[in-house]
Amino acid sequence: MASAKSKVDLSKDIKTQEASQVVDKPIINTIRYSKSSDKVRIVFDLNKDTKYDVKQQQNGDIMVDFSEPIDKQYLNGINVNDDIVPFMEVYSDDKTSCVVIKIADNSAYDMGELNNPRRLYIDVQKDYEYSITKELEPGLTQISYYSKKSGVKQQAQLVEVSPKYFKFVPVLGGGDKMAKNTVSAMSDYVNAAVAENASYFGPGRELYGVTKIAGDLVSSMYLTRTAFGVLSDGTPYIDDVSYSGIVQSKNGDLYVSGLNGTRTSDSVMLYNQYYGKTTGTDNSGIEYVVKDNKIVKINNGNSILKPGEIVVSATGNGKNILSGLNVGDDLVINQILNTPWDSATDILGVGPRLVKDGQVDITSAVEQIGPDVTGARAPRTAVGILRNGNVLFAVLDGRQAHSKGMMLDEFARFLIGMDVVEAVNFDGGGSSELVIGGKIVNSPSDGMERPVATALTAVRR
Repeated sequence: MASAKSKVDLSKDIKTQEASQVVDKPIINTIRYSKSSDKVRIVFDLNKDTKYDVKQQQNGDIMVDFSEPIDKQYLNGINVNDDIVPFMEVYSDDKTSCVVIKIADNSAYDMGELNNPRRLYIDVQKDYEYSITKELEPGLTQISYYSKKSGVKQQAQLVEVSPKYFKFVPVLGGGDKMAKNTVSAMSDYVNAAVAENASYFGPGRELYGVTKIAGDLVSSMYLTRTAFGVLSDGTPYIDDVSYSGIVQSKNGDLYVSGLNGTRTSDSVMLYNQYYGKTTGTDNSGIEYVVKDNKIVKINNGNSILKPGEIVVSATGNGKNILSGLNVGDDLVINQILNTPWDSATDILGVGPRLVKDGQVDITSAVEQIGPDVTGARAPRTAVGILRNGNVLFAVLDGRQAHSKGMMLDEFARFLIGMDVVEAVNFDGGGSSELVIGGKIVNSPSDGMERPVATALTAVRR
């Protein structure tokens, strides 16, 4: 009988000990916060054995997991009532707990411990600047940039591309023809890893700037402007590009007004297969179809465009000088670019220059680029060459709550901060767009993709 009673008493003792252990389990019993002009500080009083894990979620919220419960007074959450940290959600059971610090934007944070007593602090910064880097594949790294300075937010998406793994390919809106299309469509044309908008363009199919694709000239500009391209040895390159064109005939020589542009009432315009199926001109001029520097056909207008042929379309004085030429006559066409662009395989002439030799160098005045590009903070697109020789695709959002946009000099300094040593500005505003793997990764200011004339792409070797 005594033995049985002893067992009963032992069982009661064990249950009492278990209950005591539950009651006596350490808890986090104090959570405090303070607000200042530059940050919100949140402090958790810890026990000597408290374990925790702090991580930021994709939406910007900060999640703090604890190895111990939290005092029940906090289970309804904590109102912080700050523009950056409005609220903290609290979850707890009798074993562990979690606090979710709600963040109003992509604010950065610092954290650390204080002693005597032991405390965890998390400082959510009201002004911040940080980047998140992600290697997508060998030779391809995405950089997501976020900042807030004096209340002004900026957000950019960038991709660092290695020439060892990728080649840089300009793409026309129509694929092999001048036209407007979205950057994502042009990316799909060539199965690009990365694509961003590039050239300035007009209301029709006009493409402004010197453009060269796979060794063929596609468009011209007599203003000297900055270009990005690929030299004959495959080296990415940024510098000034200039164009001149001359048509030589037995009747005299004529300066060319341009390549694949709009013919006016007194001009000599050249056309090739990249312009479209035909020149689209009326019968007010004269057109000489030239192959291997010899006239193979003569039309009044709307000549068919074929690979290997160039159409010399003349009006006004040029028409008068060239009149009388016949099929079979020589008509020598010279289109000249400055060195080393003359031997480059690909060129996108846009401008202005932003960075030279690692320093801000804005050339908008000499390149005659107007206030629609230079006059205000705006979305921006650029391409740069990094100190390590890699190429940086860069698109900055603008005219939106999450990103105001930058002036050209701000954008240049931003790129230098990314270790760019040479950079050229591309078309911006509603055209600014970056596509990675066929997906748009920035936020175009129009709220949708804008059809544009060209894209610069990175295509796997």
